[in-house]
Amino acid sequence: MPPRTPGRLRAELVAAGAALLERTGSPEAVTLRAVAREAGVTAPAVYGHFPDLDALVDAVLDEGFTELRAAIAEAVAGHPDPVDRLLAGCRAYVLAGLAAPARYRAMFGPRRLPGGPVAFDVLVDAIAACVAAGRSASRDPRADATLVWTALHGMVTLRAAAPDEDRPAVDGQLQAVVGRLALLDDATADPGGGPHPATRSTSR
Repeated sequence: MPPRTPGRLRAELVAAGAALLERTGSPEAVTLRAVAREAGVTAPAVYGHFPDLDALVDAVLDEGFTELRAAIAEAVAGHPDPVDRLLAGCRAYVLAGLAAPARYRAMFGPRRLPGGPVAFDVLVDAIAACVAAGRSASRDPRADATLVWTALHGMVTLRAAAPDEDRPAVDGQLQAVVGRLALLDDATADPGGGPHPATRSTSR
């Protein structure tokens, strides 16, 4: 194993905090000593990178926003059409939240981190792009993005709270909800009656 550089150790500590949070489902389980044990280092090593627990938890949650934005960017990269990009980005958002539900809950908890508004602006820009292309009737992309985000947040929260409950497939639900709240034209309907191509993939 290569030697631990300061940057590598910091990343490992953040990853250890995220793993603890997800495994226990509780932010209270993320302590400096617990993270040190998870990362296989001594507690003083943590203080070399984070002055206190709040700084460590903030780093864990900020990394969550970084990964969320990366997942959305990757999902939309292959879609030149603005409606396809919006739907693909919304799908990536929901699946990212379901992949790490405990961290997702904490990301949108009482802490206010800069990553939240940045991620929201991506959604605003996506709806604005649909308007510019004549594909959305929205007169206020920011207000309509708030409605879309509220629906996406609800999808993640409800599905994570009761993962075994029978619900509509993610793709079909996204297509209907985003299409209505973002005031999209009928381009969200697939001619064959199935999910829109931007959301056609493995559903949860």
